[in-house]
Amino acid sequence: MYRAAIVGCGRKASTIDDEAALRWLTNYDIAPSTHASAYLANPKTKLVAAASRSRQSLERFAARWKIHGLPLYTDYREMLRREKPDIVSVTTHADVRAQIVMDAARAGAKGILCEKAIATSLEEADRMLEACKSSGAKLLVNHPRRYHPTYARAKELLDSGAIGTLRSISGAMWTFLIHNGTHLWDMFRYFAGDVDWVSGTVLETGEGDPGGYGVVHFKSGVFALADVATMRGFTLSLWGSDGAIEMDMFREGLRIVLYEDAVRTNAQRPSYQFRPRKVSRDECVEIRPAVPPMQAALNDLIGSIEEDRDPVSSGEDGRAALEIGIAIHLSSRKGGVHIPIPVDKEGRGFRVVSR
Repeated sequence: MYRAAIVGCGRKASTIDDEAALRWLTNYDIAPSTHASAYLANPKTKLVAAASRSRQSLERFAARWKIHGLPLYTDYREMLRREKPDIVSVTTHADVRAQIVMDAARAGAKGILCEKAIATSLEEADRMLEACKSSGAKLLVNHPRRYHPTYARAKELLDSGAIGTLRSISGAMWTFLIHNGTHLWDMFRYFAGDVDWVSGTVLETGEGDPGGYGVVHFKSGVFALADVATMRGFTLSLWGSDGAIEMDMFREGLRIVLYEDAVRTNAQRPSYQFRPRKVSRDECVEIRPAVPPMQAALNDLIGSIEEDRDPVSSGEDGRAALEIGIAIHLSSRKGGVHIPIPVDKEGRGFRVVSR
């Protein structure tokens, strides 16, 4: 039995499931999707404490989950010292997340379930990773699509060659390059691997974490085009040599489109390089029911502790997603130039405070 504690008792820790009809969770998460619900449903975990800067937030949390007598703290360090939890959820705003993760690792936590974005700078992320490495704590950064059956099925189809060789990716995510954009950057890497360089433009909105547009080039040769500005919701298309896989937040499952040559092999082919293609298969694939991604993430974290391995959505993955967003900021400041990955020392210190 793992003793679990939560730092930050707001939306993702406690109340996200209460949002109207949860329609926007399509192809993103499956309720229940709170940290509290995951701990309460898992036979290997016991929720032993919660911490928040606000006493009102703590009281709402305890009432929402009907946990009478749960130790509640306004100082998370005191909670770590007294309760000595095995697993700690960090669901605070990003600007205080790094210190809490480091303190939890140094206090002896075996696993840490951290919300995204992992931090506000790569320097912060590196300190978090080093603290977890030194203590042996497993760090999971919660990007739920890595645990969603739609994206797992898309990865299986891609890896099996169902659409041929992956050539490019196009994706959209609304409004914030870091806070929301990390979902997109993480899925880019999930399907295309390690990044070579990034370029992009940041919108001049006066916000600390604005939207923007980006191009991501991968070491595999794949290009990805990103729109994090136009309020289109989350969409992702994988374009292969023989077809495409499309996913969006308004339809469960995925759409797979396969192509064949429009000109038959026994007929004269056109002389130009790119032959016309026609659709040979166009269908939607729904994948339900499934373990809710929040619960799957907790299972993965427990497995990483017991098997001494990295989680499916590791701290390194969280850092790499943040690095893409940071690189778009750096590119925009320099007129859209290519920013090599890994970014340089100056880039590691560049800070974006998302909400």
